[in-house]
This record gives sequence, structure tokens and C-alpha cells, in this order.
Amino acid sequence: MRKVLPVSGREWCDKHFRLPAGSSQTAGRWTTMPLQVVPLNMMCNRNIRCVVFQKSARIGYSKILVGSVSCLQAQYNTNVVIYQPTDDDAKDFTIDEIDAAWEMMPIMQRIFPYLFAKNEKNTVKKKVGAGWTLDIKGTHTPKNTRRLTKSALFADEVDGWIWRFAKEGTPIKPARARLEGAAFPMERWGTTPTVAGESHIEVLMSEVDFTFRFYLPCPHCDHEQVLVWGDKDSQHGMKWENTKTSIAAKSRTAHYLCISCTQKIHYNQLSAMEKAGRWIAEDGTWTNDGIQFFSDSNEKVSTPRKVGLHCWAGYSINLSFGWIGLVEEFLSCGGDPAKLQPFVNLVLGELWEGDNAEKLDWEHLKLRREIWWAGDRKENPVHSRACILTGGIDTQDDRVEFYVWAWGVGEECWLVDHIVVLGDLSSDAMQEMAGKQLYNQYMKANGEKMDVSLWCWDAMGHKTDDVYKMSREHGKLWVIPIQGENKYGKPIASFPRKKNLKKVYLTRLGTDGLKERLYGRLNLTPKSINDPVPGCIHFPLDDDICGDEFFKQLCSASKKLEINKSGQRNWRWVKQYHVFDEALDCWNYANAALNILMQRFGFVLTEP
Repeated sequence: MRKVLPVSGREWCDKHFRLPAGSSQTAGRWTTMPLQVVPLNMMCNRNIRCVVFQKSARIGYSKILVGSVSCLQAQYNTNVVIYQPTDDDAKDFTIDEIDAAWEMMPIMQRIFPYLFAKNEKNTVKKKVGAGWTLDIKGTHTPKNTRRLTKSALFADEVDGWIWRFAKEGTPIKPARARLEGAAFPMERWGTTPTVAGESHIEVLMSEVDFTFRFYLPCPHCDHEQVLVWGDKDSQHGMKWENTKTSIAAKSRTAHYLCISCTQKIHYNQLSAMEKAGRWIAEDGTWTNDGIQFFSDSNEKVSTPRKVGLHCWAGYSINLSFGWIGLVEEFLSCGGDPAKLQPFVNLVLGELWEGDNAEKLDWEHLKLRREIWWAGDRKENPVHSRACILTGGIDTQDDRVEFYVWAWGVGEECWLVDHIVVLGDLSSDAMQEMAGKQLYNQYMKANGEKMDVSLWCWDAMGHKTDDVYKMSREHGKLWVIPIQGENKYGKPIASFPRKKNLKKVYLTRLGTDGLKERLYGRLNLTPKSINDPVPGCIHFPLDDDICGDEFFKQLCSASKKLEINKSGQRNWRWVKQYHVFDEALDCWNYANAALNILMQRFGFVLTEP
């Protein structure tokens, strides 16, 4: 009849939790790493209402989640719901993480008599134990966040959840409603982050009272600091020797520089540093166990109700190749935004700012103009690394504007030409003049002549029928009428399977995605004319096609967050300060043309 007193999450897991062979590097008894002590204890601490964990991969979060749920059920008979992004994710999580671990844990066999049975009390969606229930659901449909009453909500991979339901808004609110009436309501949110401005974890982190980060003492000077990646201009953070020739050679020199004494710290010193570390919030509040909290003057304070945690892969002492592997992974990105975003999200545990970051000012962009041709630019305006030309066309009441862009490997691009034909496209004379511009040829320095391989022509407005006519006359698969859709999540270019009633291939563009792509790439700085930079956008030193007006138009949009009366958050692109935006739109159209060539016609960007 003796009652067993509850223990901390760390103590319980070290005694009872087991790691399954299928989803763990080392199967068997769990041992809490110093990095995991505070997150695990916080998630099991019933005095903390909300824990929000913005984290990278490789720090054992899935195991912490299963260990926390098991601890709460074994010690407090807590009714729990675990939410995953989709039902398939929920099913896989149940099989790979929950069932696999519980089958190795004698204590779960005692409190869950149906562990090895296959019936309605033990499914991939629901577990009914001795005095508790566990539901595992996806959040892709509203019905999965209804009709449940729980004491604890564990939300995994929150940034993989749908952004909002069509009629009910964000899924966060109905998920939270499951805790109404609970004596000790607990919310536990965790994810690797995605894109700034479109991230659930970004919103959740803004709601917490404190955000704790892991401070480690320097082995040389004892100065406490948060580990950061740093950059080439910072005097501290992750460093390597750039004098080496290969990525592998540079990576082998990986080390960390202390922010205080600037001495080198090596990966094999990390474990000892973490044993002496503590988690500190912005106001100086700190804890080294997630149970007791102290002020910056070391006086004991009450437990905070809503806490945030942030941690990244540089803290993990279980990395196969240590910091060497992280540096090699970073260098392998080569400045390519498509590769950098996963690194920022999954390794650094940070929001990707590339798409939504503030754009470079148009005057700064103008200073980046280059000369890549020999002699007269008009004679050979195409860069030697370019392998294809595409064009974007914008129609106004009194003119038609043509922009030609050259593309190389990694979608590196160069502005080749800008043509303005004055007149009303509805007239036969104007259609003839505009039609002639479609057949212009452009030359490289080696004498190779290039045609524009595909045009995308804006068909919105009251010139739609005229654009359709130009497509039919000059090539239905060469001059593509396009219509922009200002809505997030739309594909870059949805090329139709068949012609519409006007006998043309009207293609819908995801203009928001195109603008994000452009503005993310404008921050890529070319190193030199001869060094390729994937995604980099190059501008010629030529006022005729690339003057002040061009750059003002290119930077004419900005992204604004709108919150409607129902609390739904939506991003909208709005004109910033310039009335015209043809340069911006035509880059979008030319890039969409490139995507159509690659997706519809199988074109591959290769070295010329």
C-alpha cells in the first residue's frame, strides 16, 4: 500500500525509459544527456503551463517527447493527446517511437495491459491504459482537433501543420481547446522551424514569458556564453581555416572561438562544458534542472508559467563527425539558398529569413552592376556561363515591355535586354512591331548566337484577347499567356495539360512565391565575374537597360502581414513606394518561363 512519490522527468526516464533499435543509434537504456535535462524536466513539470521548444534536428526531441508522455502517464495517470502534421505522420510516430519503446519498458507493460494486444484499446490512433488514455492524431483536418478532453497536449513538428483551416483559422486554437477544465493543463509545442512570417513556432515563441538558452562556460576563461554559428565578420562562433583548398580540408579545422577570450574550443571539450552549463533567460532568470528557478542574483523565484527553449545541433555531443560534419555541411551549400534553408532550419534551428527578409535598397543594388562582355555590350551581351534565354513581357495601355534574362547552372542569371515598344497592342501595327521583338537574337563573346527559348506574356487586364492572338500567331508553345495568382502556396507555374477555349496554354503563376524567390536571391552577392554563385542575379553596367528606374521597379514590392477580424494571419505583397513594377513582374515571368521549360519540356541547366 506504500505510495511511490513522483520523481523528475530526468530521474524517471533514466530508470524506466528505453530506446528502440529501429529509431535510435544506440538501443537500450536511456541516459539523459546534459543538454536534455532541462527540456525533459520542463516538459514533465506540471507547474509549467506551456513549453515551446524551437529546436534543430539531432538533439533527441522525439525521444524526449515519448519519455515525457510515458512519465506523466505512469506517475499521474495523465490523459494526453499527441498531434502530428498528418495522420500518416501520426501512424508512423506511434509505430516507430511509442510502440517500439513501450514494448521494451516493463513499467509500461504494467500500466498498459493491452500493450501486446491488437484491439480497440491499442491502435495506432489510441491507447487506453490503467486510468489514462493517449490519442495520436494528425492536424490536417479540423475534425481531428475536436471532441477531445485532455490534461496534456504534445504538439510535434508544429511548423509542418497546415497554416490555417479554410473556415476555422489556425489549428493552434482548437488544439488548445482540448485542455479546457484540466486541473494541470499542459501545452508542449516543438518543431524545427521553417520560414519567418509563416511559422507557427514563431507565433508561439512570441507568447512565452521567457526564452531560455543553454549557456556554457569557456574551458579557458569560464565566461558563460550561448553557442552561435557566427559569420565571417564575427570574432566568435564556429570557425575554420579558409586557406585550405577543399571543403573536406577546411572542415577538419573546425573549432569554436570564445566570445570573451577568443581562444579555440574543440568538440571534445563540449561534454564537460555542458555538465557545468545552465539555461538562462533574457532577464537573467536561470535553471540547471528545469524544476527550480533563480534570479540573476541567485535568489529562488517562482516557476514561470510559459517558457520558450531554443537549441541547435552544435550542442549535440552525439554527432557522428562532431563540428567537422556541421562545417562540411555548411560549406557544401555553396551559397545556394535552396541548400542553405534546410541548413538554417535543421542544423541551426533558426527561422529562414531569406524569403521574407528586407530587400536590399535599390541604390545598393545599382552599385553591384558588372561588366562581363568584351568591347561593346550590345554585340555580345550574354554571359559565357549562360545556357538558355527566357523572356518576360508586360502589357500596358500605351506600351509593351520586354525583358530578356540569361540563365546558368543553379539558376544564376544575367539581365540581357530591355525593350519598350510604344503603342496600343490592340492595333495591327503595334502587334507587328511587338511580334518582331520576339525573334531577336543575342550573342556570347565566343560568337554563339542564342534565341529566346520561351516567352511568358502577361494576359491580365483588358488586353487579354490581344495577348492570346500573339500566342496563336507566334507559337502556342513558345509565347505563353500567363495569369498571376496572388495567393500563398500556389505553384510557380501551373502549365495546363490542354489549351483553353481560346486555343492557348494559359498558365497560372504563383506570383507570391516568385517574389519571395527574387527577393531572397537579391541578397546573394557575386564574388567575381568568374566565380559562379547559384541563384545570384547579375546586372549589367548599362544605364539604357539597367538604370535608376529599373532598380526602383525591381524593389517596388514589400511583404506585409494582415490580420483579419477573425484573427487569421495572411501575408500580402503591396507596392512599396514606386508606382511601376514592370522590372519586377518581368523577372517573375522570365523565371516562370524557365520553370516551364524544366518541368514541362525536361530542360536541364548545364554548363555550356
